[in-house]
Amino acid sequence: RDNLYNIKLVDCGEYVQVYYLKNKRVKKPNNDNNLNIVSSTDDKIMNKKISNSFKKIALKNINRSKFECQRLAKCNSKDWCTFITLTFKDNIIDLNVANNEYKKFIYKVKRIFKNFMCLCVPEFQKRGAVHFHLLTNIAIENKDLIYNQKNNKKFLHIKYWNNGFDSVENVKGNMEKIIGYISKYMTKDIDDRLFSHHRYFYTRNLKRPIVNYLNFDDKKHLDFYNKKIENKNIIYSSEYIDIFNNEKIAFREFLKAS
Repeated sequence: RDNLYNIKLVDCGEYVQVYYLKNKRVKKPNNDNNLNIVSSTDDKIMNKKISNSFKKIALKNINRSKFECQRLAKCNSKDWCTFITLTFKDNIIDLNVANNEYKKFIYKVKRIFKNFMCLCVPEFQKRGAVHFHLLTNIAIENKDLIYNQKNNKKFLHIKYWNNGFDSVENVKGNMEKIIGYISKYMTKDIDDRLFSHHRYFYTRNLKRPIVNYLNFDDKKHLDFYNKKIENKNIIYSSEYIDIFNNEKIAFREFLKAS
């Protein structure tokens, strides 16, 4: 059958991620979001099952967001130049208000940098205030990044954020640092304050990962797979159990040989 697959291959340019399934699956549109719920007010066992199902869905969605964000970072790895943190002088804890100010900032930047690229992760500080972490293609040498002085230390600052403190760090060519930042701030923990909100933002001009569903019984699929991992080395491997069907899945990540 044409819609059967046992390999999920995510093409992130120089990076390729592969999930090896023990059993074939049927490719279905939006099958990750399908959840049939039986309404029950008296059956505590049924309610517990429904609650557990929602927890699984929530955890899966958070993990998906984290992986999608990391893949976007890897797809555009050659373009990233700076890591920028934006904080608010006032203790802004309303995510809608913070996001609106972030959008104003992006609008200002895009008027100056026509090819501006950005991947942003919002986060709550310990005091409850929102701040933003951004990967951008603004080079560290750019005239719109200026040095400020604070506590006898110089730090880079971008002109267009007027809501509080900001800092700029050079990450050009340091993919380990780039992925480390994204992994740090895209936490796996569930934060209820981010419920129904975007867990990350990105500009539309970013290159996107391409997902391929392959069946190794099909020679064309096997040839496609071999071509995708050609001249690439395994940089990470693991095995885990799918929480929805208890199936063991092997994962490998490949990187283009330098």
